[in-house]
Amino acid sequence: MKALGFLVALVLVLPAAASAAPGVNPNGMRGLGGVSQVIEISASGMGTTRATARTYRLDGGRWRVVHKAIPARLGWGGLSHPRSRVAGDGTTPIGDYGFVFDFGSRTDPGVDGFEWRHLRPGDCWAGTRADYNRWVERTPCAPADEDLWSNAGLAYRYAAVIDFNYEHPDFGRGSGIFLHVSHHSPTAGCVSLPERDLLGVLRWMRPGVRILIGPARWLRSLKSPSR
Repeated sequence: MKALGFLVALVLVLPAAASAAPGVNPNGMRGLGGVSQVIEISASGMGTTRATARTYRLDGGRWRVVHKAIPARLGWGGLSHPRSRVAGDGTTPIGDYGFVFDFGSRTDPGVDGFEWRHLRPGDCWAGTRADYNRWVERTPCAPADEDLWSNAGLAYRYAAVIDFNYEHPDFGRGSGIFLHVSHHSPTAGCVSLPERDLLGVLRWMRPGVRILIGPARWLRSLKSPSR
């Protein structure tokens, strides 16, 4: 009985495991014409720092799950709409994005179709107006930059650049939104996955893959009314 009482007490004091946010199958979603792979980051609401990742592939005209219910972390400020996001607010922008290239402090893990940039000291992600939201090499990094090497030990062992605010950067909107290795805490605005899961996703991805980030309710809104 004492042992049973101890176990009950232990269960009561342990934090409850985060429940997985519901998946929203891409079948019927608008804007996915010509796309054959989707990474979905589904959250329970705009204010959460936790989400659930799933991947889907198009098979015979229907979307099928490939990777199921991977725990993901978001920015410490939760989620934000891209047009209202500002640099430094710690939010992860919701939306439908592609990828630019992959990088990391470790050797290429076997990515296919994406450039792999090997991270070294002096590599920075620019926060300056002239080079905003771009990988630059300078020592030291400018005060507004992110020193990528400072996270080489864990978060940036392996990473992929999400194309938020990338093609035509809007200065001050935010820069350096990546998919990277989780450090089991909120990010500064990126999306992170456990290393083993991230490696599986990076090796699976092909050019043209899209990442959909947002609350499950928002993801459902992407479907045509008839779906």
